[in-house]
Amino acid sequence: MKMMISATLSMEAAEIYSNWEKQQKSRILSELIVKENTNLNALKALKEAKSETQMIIHQAMIRLYTTEGKSPLVLKMNDSLIGNVHLHNYDW
Repeated sequence: MKMMISATLSMEAAEIYSNWEKQQKSRILSELIVKENTNLNALKALKEAKSETQMIIHQAMIRLYTTEGKSPLVLKMNDSLIGNVHLHNYDW
């Protein structure tokens, strides 16, 4: 199914759009929408996988910390969590 749309473009987008070959603009725009949607979905999946991995590292690090203390592996695992909610400050 084809759909006619109307859009207001930013100045930058309008300049790019106006440089596209005539009679190809709809095809190019359609391809970009599909491709960008695929990219956004892949990025969302990667972020979710990263969050899950960070949670697993956090859980393993806590278990190791309670049995081994500040071992090099525990310190390295904690450093890998810098910048997210799973980072712990054990007065290291």
